[in-house]
Amino acid sequence: MSMHAGSPLASRQVLCEKLLSRVQRTLGPRAARALPLSVLGALAAFATPAAHAQDSAPLHVAVSVPPIAWMVDQLAGEHVEITTLVKPGDSPHAYDPTPRQVAELSTVPLYLAIGVPFEQVWLPRLVKNNAEMQVVHLEEGLNTRHFGSGEAHDHGHDEAHAHEQDAHHDDDHTDDHADHDEHDEHHDDHADHDEHDEHHGEHADHEAHEEHHDEHADHQEHGAQHGEDEDLGEADPHLWLDPQRMQTVVERAAEVLEARLPQHAGEIDANEQRLLKTLSELDAQIAQTLAPYKGRNFLIFHPSFGYFADRYSLEQHAIEVSGREPTPREMATLITRAKDENIGTIFVSGQFSQTAAKRIASSLEAEVAVLDPLAEDYLDNLKHATEALKAGFELTDSQ
Repeated sequence: MSMHAGSPLASRQVLCEKLLSRVQRTLGPRAARALPLSVLGALAAFATPAAHAQDSAPLHVAVSVPPIAWMVDQLAGEHVEITTLVKPGDSPHAYDPTPRQVAELSTVPLYLAIGVPFEQVWLPRLVKNNAEMQVVHLEEGLNTRHFGSGEAHDHGHDEAHAHEQDAHHDDDHTDDHADHDEHDEHHDDHADHDEHDEHHGEHADHEAHEEHHDEHADHQEHGAQHGEDEDLGEADPHLWLDPQRMQTVVERAAEVLEARLPQHAGEIDANEQRLLKTLSELDAQIAQTLAPYKGRNFLIFHPSFGYFADRYSLEQHAIEVSGREPTPREMATLITRAKDENIGTIFVSGQFSQTAAKRIASSLEAEVAVLDPLAEDYLDNLKHATEALKAGFELTDSQ
């Protein structure tokens, strides 16, 4: 029978060798050789459970937001210990790790990034403190939407935003990036793009950094082709709110976890297939529920449900973008537009101030409902969002 590294037999042999070495140092080589093998075997048997416990210790994984923590737990369960940086009620847009979290991350072997804003600033620092930490960017290569002018307070660029919406409604998301592969061939030409480095920060993995750079360059050039550079705005990190993109994230995370936990690869793969099926069924269920409302608008405080809206042919309009509440003039414009469209519900989330949203709701005699982009129970959260949007549209239609 062959032995491989990490097998119980190999671990036992290594343990026996260590015990023999320690006995030799204590009693001397001659006395150690005189000990019966049964004695050494008993010592090894006594110590083996501790060694096995160490071998089976869960893998410590760090993530930024609760939905990604939920996904990792679904894939690996008891085989991982998960540190989630952004807690309920925190905003990933204005978040900084606590000193305790920074200290904890100095020993974490795996970080699964998803592209939220604070990661661009903090990941290079965390990697500097922990050179052994593997950073995997689950968002790499996924088509990125932006908080364009169509979602800001000034909705005067609806035509440009509608063009972006049409592009994103393609399920395969290929038409709006038809030149993506051609851009990838120019990878080396953009490797030292300082403006990109300043915007995205440095990645621990150089290859991942350069791939991310190309993705950013592709979007910039694509926007330039349509004369929309000034309208792209800040990248939207909430891609997990699209179940189809989430499936890609699941596949990437599962691959990494299987590599880091080879002894549990079969179990992780089975969990992956189950989760992919569940997400596919959820996607179909949401599409069926929201199909009667294709093309409809909804008003939300922070534009976090753009990927969700794109997937199901809806359009979100935001009260604030990038943390800035509307000016009085912008507030008046929003109220006028909401009245014209008979908006009956204003959506908010717990990560942001609700003052402006409640003020608009009061002016419209509208209801306030919650859409939380960071809820940890991913499946229930998207089902809740679907029903909340449906109820909002029904309320508008009844007025």
